[in-house]
Amino acid sequence: GDNKDEGMNVFDNIETVLAEDFRNPIPTGINGLDSYMDGGLAKGELGVLLAAFGVGKTTFMTKVANHAKNIGKNVLQIFFEDMPRVIQKKHLACWMDGKYTLNELTDNAEEVMEVKRIKEEQPGKLILKKFPSDSTTIPHIKQYIKKLISKGFKPDILLLDYIDCVQPSKSFDSEWSGEGNVMRQFESLLSEFDIAGWTAVQGNRSAINAEVVDSTMIGGSIKKGQIGHFILSVAKSL
Repeated sequence: GDNKDEGMNVFDNIETVLAEDFRNPIPTGINGLDSYMDGGLAKGELGVLLAAFGVGKTTFMTKVANHAKNIGKNVLQIFFEDMPRVIQKKHLACWMDGKYTLNELTDNAEEVMEVKRIKEEQPGKLILKKFPSDSTTIPHIKQYIKKLISKGFKPDILLLDYIDCVQPSKSFDSEWSGEGNVMRQFESLLSEFDIAGWTAVQGNRSAINAEVVDSTMIGGSIKKGQIGHFILSVAKSL
């Protein structure tokens, strides 16, 4: 039962370390943001979106997932609060380049179905999965990913919407300790499966109607921000 990992020689696998595509980031599809991120998130990296409720966390996650599918990546989008058909409609709206609102998609079904056919035939696969928000833990998500991999689907990027809905897998003395542990488990999951990951955290009350949302406005444990490799905040004033 002992851990057999005794470390590594600093000169091991230097050729891989020096490879030009060592990081190989997955862009968000938002040009200004990707320039700040040196191309996007690479596999094993964790991006955290901080925003108050109603600002558009799910829309952002859907946009990133949609673009990753467009460039041929395998994408897993996990959500807790929305209905799958709503997420599907948001993806269809993305593929129509904003030509129609969600409500207008039905009236233009023939055109939408033609675009759907084209996208379906292109490389990459996008899986949507709704989990219950009152009982899901990171080990539950890990087991689900293992099941997908066993069936031939290996995600390149995971969108988890959002981390506050994930429950700790064990009991803690304080709620904040549990939140930090959940984020740490999520980071470990990304490293284990070698996938890039985005998640979102709710801002606290001071984030509502703020001109700029900063790290002091993270709801709950500050560790949810500290563990992330890239932190993005979105503000929405009146």
